[in-house]
Amino acid sequence: MGLHFRKRLSLKLTKFFKVNFNKKSKSVTVGGKKVKVTVNDKNKITASLPGTGVSYDTTLGKGKKKKSSGK
Repeated sequence: MGLHFRKRLSLKLTKFFKVNFNKKSKSVTVGGKKVKVTVNDKNKITASLPGTGVSYDTTLGKGKKKKSSGK
């Protein structure tokens, strides 16, 4: 077990608007103590009620299409 650091840059632009950059993705969070909505660069949206453990995740658009086997 070793010492680890998280490599990310978090910019809080206003009280309710934050932008995060890390090695694998980027995201924008809007909201405060009652409701938060996060959208990341992989088209994933998360809406949550902070402090309750309740959240909803969804992905916009369709993922990569699978090739059919032609049967």
